Amino acid sequence: MRTTIGILIALGAFLTIPSSPAQTEVLPNQTTKTRLQPIVKGILAAWDKFDVVCLGEDHASKNDSDLRITLVEHPDFIRKVKVVMVEWANNAHQGLLDRFALDGENIPREQLREVWARTSATQLWDLPTYEAFLRAIRKVNLGVPKERRIRILAGDDFSQTNRGKVIRDLVAREILDKHLKALAVYGAGHCECRAMGFPGELEDRYPKRIWSAFTFYDVDAGRQMFGLSDEPALIPITGTEKAKLPIGRMFFLGRYNDTATLADMANAIVYYGNIKDVKITAQQRTAGN
Repeated sequence: MRTTIGILIALGAFLTIPSSPAQTEVLPNQTTKTRLQPIVKGILAAWDKFDVVCLGEDHASKNDSDLRITLVEHPDFIRKVKVVMVEWANNAHQGLLDRFALDGENIPREQLREVWARTSATQLWDLPTYEAFLRAIRKVNLGVPKERRIRILAGDDFSQTNRGKVIRDLVAREILDKHLKALAVYGAGHCECRAMGFPGELEDRYPKRIWSAFTFYDVDAGRQMFGLSDEPALIPITGTEKAKLPIGRMFFLGRYNDTATLADMANAIVYYGNIKDVKITAQQRTAGN
């Protein structure tokens, strides 16, 4: 699956890319935030019709990190969304996350790290972008009364091997059954609209309540197929003629003669324009407290 392969690729980058004083900062700058606004506004509009937005990521991607931080910092986000579920948090430590995000406790990295530590993917989740996202939510929360704050939900159980079932059950029990508006951040493979992703797995039980979006694997193939410019955009798929197209080289599994269509993948595609993506490494500056 794309998620598993993505972890291996990200870990490879983590282990081999050297640190440098000129490396990209972890947090998005104002220019980047401004460029991402068309995508952010499109995602925000999805909550007008759906309860859950599954925002898939390419693990360690700077572009994906910039987007989700810019999204939660938009003033409309906290008005629309009640909870954020993340793949890199163990639900055994939900209490720690609640103290951090809801109570606003200033928890140092060494202690906060417990929510993602001691797993096969610890090196991946140790990358500073994942902590930066959690701290971005906490920062937004500190600006509003406690009853309006966004809860961060741990979206995995590291003691279980069937991760697909764990994620599906957590989304159903903690979000859909409670009729909450939520953002779920997972590897793109978990966000597919077919059965290998939780939006596809849950569609029969919770029809038309989950909306998913993530970026192309092969951006050049996507740019050619859609005739895209250099400007960022959120490309609608559901209900369009493009939904019937085969995924081809636009998505990773197309290299293995996957017969899926774009409708099988996502409701919309995130396109970052001419912003070159980079992989964040552990040596880059952390976001701080």
